[in-house]
Amino acid sequence: MTGVSYERVARAFQDGDPRELSDRDLAARFGCEEEFVARVRREAGYPRFVGRSRSLWERAEAKVRELSRPVDDGHQEWTGPVSRDGVPVVRVPGLCTTVGRVAFQMANGRPPEGNVKPRCTLARCVAPGHQTDRPIRAALRAPLAGVAA
Repeated sequence: MTGVSYERVARAFQDGDPRELSDRDLAARFGCEEEFVARVRREAGYPRFVGRSRSLWERAEAKVRELSRPVDDGHQEWTGPVSRDGVPVVRVPGLCTTVGRVAFQMANGRPPEGNVKPRCTLARCVAPGHQTDRPIRAALRAPLAGVAA
């Protein structure tokens, strides 16, 4: 077993839904034995792993919450994988998509239409409320069309 701390494993349970975090996955993440993770779960009173009954999209949303971190002014920075072009991507078994698409749906409750781009000036911001799709960008530009004429 490596030097992963009891507190670090317990924090992983606090940050996620313990019923959806398997001992095997956490052991692989932290490079420790499954039995160590199981002991932390047991001693800290976290519920048993019940499996991944969530939809692909719900798992993608959980991954976005797990792999993004807040930065200044409500922005969020992606700490996970990126495409060859540097675009943040989220991968769960059965789905690979951009973080922007997932974040957009998290904020708006609907799938985006067209490309998703952050409305803010921070490059590659993944904050759900900062994502726009084609109809939202068109609506934001509409008032400016009358001014330019």
